[in-house]
Amino acid sequence: MNLDAGSPIAWEDESVPFPANLGITWWECLVSPDRFFSRVSWDRPFARPLLYFLLVGILSGLLRLFWSPWSPAGAADVLGVPAQLQLVGFFLTPFVLLILLALVSLGQHLFAALLAPRRRGIRATATVLCYASGVGIAVAVLPPAFGPGGGTVPGLLGATYLVVYVSVAVAAQVWYVVVNVIGLKRAHSTTTGRAAAIVLLPMAIGLAFATILVIVGVALSALAELPV
Repeated sequence: MNLDAGSPIAWEDESVPFPANLGITWWECLVSPDRFFSRVSWDRPFARPLLYFLLVGILSGLLRLFWSPWSPAGAADVLGVPAQLQLVGFFLTPFVLLILLALVSLGQHLFAALLAPRRRGIRATATVLCYASGVGIAVAVLPPAFGPGGGTVPGLLGATYLVVYVSVAVAAQVWYVVVNVIGLKRAHSTTTGRAAAIVLLPMAIGLAFATILVIVGVALSALAELPV
């Protein structure tokens, strides 16, 4: 397959069959994001990156569902959630993914409008998020490291695996941010610093908002327990 700067990515190349185009796109975005996003067509219909996003998300959901019996709690009850509700949650995955994609795209594009004068439309921002989402599969393929009853594998081996699992999860999250930054830099013809701000500022605001909600919740709970 031709990987020149002017050639389309596999997912947008009609000559590459499915599922090869899915796997090639995932791998290229994962290992060489700058080269990958330099070949993305920002003017093509959004349907293809959206389909990629949904397929990757559903695949990750399937993997999590597959690993659930290996949780220390077993298939019947994982983290207090019955198996039936896990199945319902899986079937709701596409709708949840669409809502999250819309919210994150809006948040990032708001800062793109402020920080990237030569920006493209929100479709380009959403396209970057769609392709960057594939990084999450690196964690989904791993069995759960721990659960309500302790480690998946007991003893020293379980502790070692826990370290590996957490390390991979943290590395995947960091790399997702890096891929997102590189993609937005290409999509909106901006600098690395501005692209990083477009990604990190909404995350910081969301974290701050969540922290405030937790503090308020704890405070209200403490007030409710005070004698009248």
